[in-house]
Formats: sequence, C-alpha cells, structure tokens
Amino acid sequence: MSAPTPAPPGLPPVAALAGESRESGAALREAFSRSAARSRPAAQLAVSRQGDTVVDLAHGIETDRPVQVFSVSKSLVAVAAALAHDRGELDLDAPLADYWPAFDRPATRGITAMHVLDHSSGISAIASPLTAEQLVAGALGEAVESQDPMWEPGSAHAYGAFTFGALMAGVFRHGVGSTVQQYVAREIVEPAGAFFSFGADPALRSRLAPLEFRPPVLTEAQAQELMAGTALQDGSMLPIMMDSPGFFTNPDVLACDWPAMSGITTAHDLARIFEAVMGYGREHALLSPAALARLTGERHSGPDRGIPFISRYGAGVELPHALSPLLGPGSFGHQGAGGSVVAVDPGTGTVFAYVSTLMDATVGISDQALVLLAATAADGVGGPR
Repeated sequence: MSAPTPAPPGLPPVAALAGESRESGAALREAFSRSAARSRPAAQLAVSRQGDTVVDLAHGIETDRPVQVFSVSKSLVAVAAALAHDRGELDLDAPLADYWPAFDRPATRGITAMHVLDHSSGISAIASPLTAEQLVAGALGEAVESQDPMWEPGSAHAYGAFTFGALMAGVFRHGVGSTVQQYVAREIVEPAGAFFSFGADPALRSRLAPLEFRPPVLTEAQAQELMAGTALQDGSMLPIMMDSPGFFTNPDVLACDWPAMSGITTAHDLARIFEAVMGYGREHALLSPAALARLTGERHSGPDRGIPFISRYGAGVELPHALSPLLGPGSFGHQGAGGSVVAVDPGTGTVFAYVSTLMDATVGISDQALVLLAATAADGVGGPR
C-alpha cells in the first residue's frame, strides 16, 4: 500500500488517499481526491476492468476496513437467486404457494419469487408498524407472510427496502432448503475469495468503520407525496425513519443478518465478488450468459410507488435511471442507504465499487459516487464498447 501524500510546507492540507492505482487510473485517483477534499466522508473506491485493478483506494479509513453497505446487499441476493434458478434449485417463476405454505391463499397465490426480486409483488411494505425490538426478534418474517398485496402482483412496482430481504429469506428457506445468507457465502463469496458478511458479531463490530449521520432532508417530491397522503407507508421502516442513528448503531441491529440491508464488506471485496460473478480475470464466470441475461433484463421501469421518481429494475438489480445512471446503458448494480454503490458494465468488463460511511441528508447513492461513476466512464475505464 502506498503512503499518503504529505502536505507541502505552508500549503493547505492534502486530501490524501491510501491504496494503489495504476497509471491508467491516474485521473480517477485525482477525481477521488477532489471528492474527498469536498465532502470528506470516509470512503473506499475499487475499480477494475476485465479483472485488472485500475484503482483500489481509500480516504479516511484503510482499504481493508469493513463498512456497512446497506441495500447493496440486495445485489448479492439477486445474484444468488439467478444462480439457484440456473442450477435448477429454484424456479423464480413458480408461485411461492408451491413451496411456501403461508402464501397458499387467494390474495397471494399468484406471487412469484421474480415478483419479489423486481419489487412488483405488492408486498413492498407492511401495514402494521413494527418496533426495533420486534424487527430484531424476526417479526418481519411473520409480517410479510400475513400481508396481503397492495396491488395485483406484477402490475406495478415499489422498492421494498426492508420487505425484500424477509421475502427472499423465505424463498430460499422454503424453496432451496438453505438460508440465503448461507447460499451467498457458499456459492458466491467463497468462490470469489472475498469477504462479505450479513451482520456483525462482536469481533467484526469492533473493526467496523464508524458511521456519520447528517440530519435528514426531504426532497420536493417526497414532501408533496407526504402532504398528499400518497406516499407508501411501510411499518417495517418506522424505527429507521424515527431514529436512523440510534437504529443503525444499535448492537442488536448490527448483529442481525437481514438480507436486504445488513451487508458488510470493503470496496475491494465487493469488486472481487462481481469480477467472479462475471468471470473477469477468471477461467469461468459464476453466472452463465443465460442467468446474467435473466438477472439484468428490464422487468419494470416507471413511477415507483415506494419512492417518488422513475426507477428501473431487473431481477433484483437496479438498471440505470436518471438519479442513478451507474455506468451507463447496459450496466447494472445497486445503491445503498449510506451512499455506497456497486456497478458493472458487461460491455467493457468494468466493475465499480464505492463504499461510504456517510448517512447523508437523503439516503441512497451519494453525490461522491455519482461523480466517480461519471469519471470512470469519461476516463475510458468504462468507456467505448
């Protein structure tokens, strides 16, 4: 690892970076340094092309310091589902009722795992509010089993920030006979030779990069929907909305292995995982071409009933849209509440992973990540096909 650049005598401090970068990543390294100088959240950035590292950098923390990546976790669950379907272990298009008894009732009999993955199941929220203590105790699993769809499954979509994980946990438990966390570890993370954990035991908690929190701010669209009473109210998200710092720093919450939001990793490891998924720098890809096409084919695009803007989803991954362009047309990935994002461009073989410790005023992909995604594409790392 290279030593941070010292400040010249008598001049301003340096937004110094730790880690390594190739000559081809010089402009991207400078973009990361400029981003760090402006916003100063502790962050890591790893970018590779065809399995070759372009940059593996950090600001404010070490490159190997674990960071909470929140909903970036969903991308690994999506890959696990694509892999299980491809291997004949799970039929994503079969009704959940075929293998999950709780869904064998008139209101839910038509829901499939694919509906869960593309956020069109109608159970993107639960009506009854839950406390943090109830969530820690596993009450969300029971809540999604009893919740009736809020629309005809497949007819609309709304981002299931929390319910996605509880539903996919049940899909794997009942349909595969394994927990989704075990499946991700065994079939994806271990073959990649990487680190990724759902939740943190005491030893891992002691190593976690501390989060920073800024007071929340509503966007105009969010305020308008709340005033109009059209915002989708999710009882599972109430403790987070009421006190995000208290919730996400609660040791009991940190110990939970929720598939939708409990992921902990580094930018380096996240990039290695998706290099393995795609087969970059390796003899074989974890996903076959057919499985990749199924994962990344557009399933829903348009107004999102859960968040007040246009969103696009494949089978559990995000596709580029106005507020999260990722690496441009043809790319896929997922953002997380703390500003983190993973993005893959199959056309150029580029993998981009950015993780951040800042829970900013608005959740989701950070301004810093957006700048670095643009820099990656403009610098040719994710350039012409």
